[in-house]
Amino acid sequence: MKKTYLLPTYFRKIGLVLTVLVLLCYCFDLDCSYHTYSLFGDGFDIFNAKWFCKTKTSLVTTVYPVLLIIGLSFIAFSRNKVEDEYIVKIREQAFVWSMFVGYVFLILITLFIYGPMYIYLSLYDIYIFLVVFICRFNYKMYKFKKTYRNEE
Repeated sequence: MKKTYLLPTYFRKIGLVLTVLVLLCYCFDLDCSYHTYSLFGDGFDIFNAKWFCKTKTSLVTTVYPVLLIIGLSFIAFSRNKVEDEYIVKIREQAFVWSMFVGYVFLILITLFIYGPMYIYLSLYDIYIFLVVFICRFNYKMYKFKKTYRNEE
């Protein structure tokens, strides 16, 4: 018996709500700064950095990315109402395809982008993987359903 390590179907709706809320917050520039405790202090000098210090941060750099990753993961890894072998195959192909696209993106920015912009763009690689996976999987499902309807 095969086990599926997918979330229940209602997680897709939760993921959609989370993703839309975060994107709306980004679009309307809803941000606030707050003080929190950091494991590793400000700056890039690892030898002179402060450990376990109080720092000022913002929602854009802390909470919003986490919620976006959770929302996109809920969408990507929630079970369909009907989950048969062909849908599992489509899911696996979309996963591999999105891995290729993500690594090609990472290779290209490593070869052609330098400095702080490289770090900034490499952080988007996890989002690219999830977004490409969701788009590819839903596109293939759309094509499958369209073909299935034409056969009936």
